[in-house]
Amino acid sequence: MTGDAGATGTNGAAGVAPTVAGAAGVARTAAGLARACHPGPTAAVTTLVTALVAVAGWGPAGTALTALAVLTGQLSVGWCNDAVDAGRDAAAGRTSKPIVAGLVSARTVRVAAFAALAVCVPLSLACGVVAGATHLVAVAAAWAYNLWLKGTAASWVPYAAGFGAVPVFVTTGTPGHALPVSLPVSLPVSLPASLPVSPPAWWAVLAAALLGCAAHLANVLPDIETDVATGVRGWPQRLGPARVRLVLPLPLLAASALLVVAPPGPAGPARWLALAGVAACAAAGLLLARRVPVAPFAAAIGAAGIDVLLLAATPGVVTGG
Repeated sequence: MTGDAGATGTNGAAGVAPTVAGAAGVARTAAGLARACHPGPTAAVTTLVTALVAVAGWGPAGTALTALAVLTGQLSVGWCNDAVDAGRDAAAGRTSKPIVAGLVSARTVRVAAFAALAVCVPLSLACGVVAGATHLVAVAAAWAYNLWLKGTAASWVPYAAGFGAVPVFVTTGTPGHALPVSLPVSLPVSLPASLPVSPPAWWAVLAAALLGCAAHLANVLPDIETDVATGVRGWPQRLGPARVRLVLPLPLLAASALLVVAPPGPAGPARWLALAGVAACAAAGLLLARRVPVAPFAAAIGAAGIDVLLLAATPGVVTGG
């Protein structure tokens, strides 16, 4: 009787061990995917675009749809980036990268990138024909950066195109112009029948594109030396760390200045205060860049957040004028 109980206990323990190991493996892969998606930029871009469409009057359903479309697009871009860069990251000894650290395989990250892209397509088109196409072009530009443009002097183009597409997306993708695309889940709120549509103001598009250039410089700055060592020769790498630190505040300030002085009507105190806030962000990023590698990117995101508030607070700022 005792022997049977012992055998049963041993078999039970043996059965539990693979289950525990399997759960640990799933958790490890999930953690690796979470880190490989570039969570900081993914969360920042998704939040900023979602906030902009919310204040533009898309309503709860349209805002939720936008959040899902942008999130899946950003996930696909982040995972694509880490999958493509896996070899260079390993050569540079970047153990902070989840693939190099062994948390997740390059193949798994690659599959996740294509899966997110596949989901992004119908979600984007559900936001509207023109808006969906605009968002997908921006996502395609980001993939082109990962696959090719990253190592060229034109590495800034996908960032400028992606950020510049945001005002176009907001103004052309009103819920009333949505495509009747079937989604895997139903939204809890009906989309409004229609909203007025106008082309975006030229200065809003230009300001967003300038913010994209700044984001590119800030994002690459901490890795310039290791990028050069592994053969990556994009725009920031050609400038070098010292010149990037000096150039970075310029597009941030230029973008914000456009949003202050270009809208119709006099610029009130709030706009000038916002410009001062952007200048403070740029100065902080410049001063802290050597000691805190992520400071320039954080400064760029802070400036972008202020600019979103400018967009939201200025009547008609995302429509033609």
